[in-house]
Amino acid sequence: MLNKGNLKYPIECVVAMNQERVIGDGNKLLWHLPGDLKRLKYMTMGAPLIMGRKTFESIGKPLPGRANIVLTRSKTNDFDGAIVVNSFDEAITKADQWIEQKKNNAEETIQKKIFLFGGAEIYKLGIDFCDVIQMTKVKINIIKGTKFLNLNNKDWKKTKLQEFQKNHDTPEFSYWLYQRIKQK
Repeated sequence: MLNKGNLKYPIECVVAMNQERVIGDGNKLLWHLPGDLKRLKYMTMGAPLIMGRKTFESIGKPLPGRANIVLTRSKTNDFDGAIVVNSFDEAITKADQWIEQKKNNAEETIQKKIFLFGGAEIYKLGIDFCDVIQMTKVKINIIKGTKFLNLNNKDWKKTKLQEFQKNHDTPEFSYWLYQRIKQK
C-alpha cells in the first residue's frame, strides 16, 4: 500500500482555478492563458503526469516529452500514446518506472518528480502525497463547474510568485506556490 513515507519520487500538484475553485466544466478549461500554458510546459517537461480520462480527452492528445499516465476505471486501452492504469498506486508505479527508464538515457532531460495533472478526482486521490502545489489563480466569474478540493489553510504556506493584469485577450491571473507546512 502506497504511503507518503515510501514514495520514490516527490509528487507535485499543478492546477489552474478561479476564485470559486472552479477548474473546468468536466470537459475542458474555461479560459485560455497562453503564458500559463508555456509555463506549464516548461514546468512539467521530462516528468510523468498523472491525469484522469476526462483531462486526457480534453487535451486531445498526449503531451510530448512527458509520460501521460491516464487513471481510469475503464478496462479498455483506447488512449493512444498514454500509459493507462486503473489505480493510483499503479499510476505511481508506472511513473517511477518511466523515470527510472529515462534516467538511463543521458540524452533526455528528466525530472525526478511526478505531477498530478487533474482533474478533480485525481487531485482528491493524490493531494495528501503532495508537499508542493503549483497553482494558477484566474480571476474570472464562473460559479458552476468542476472544483478543486478545499484545502486547509493551516496546512499550507502560500507565496504569490507573479501577477498579471487583465488585458483584451486574458483575464487577470497570478501564479502561486503552496508548500505544505510540516507537522511537528
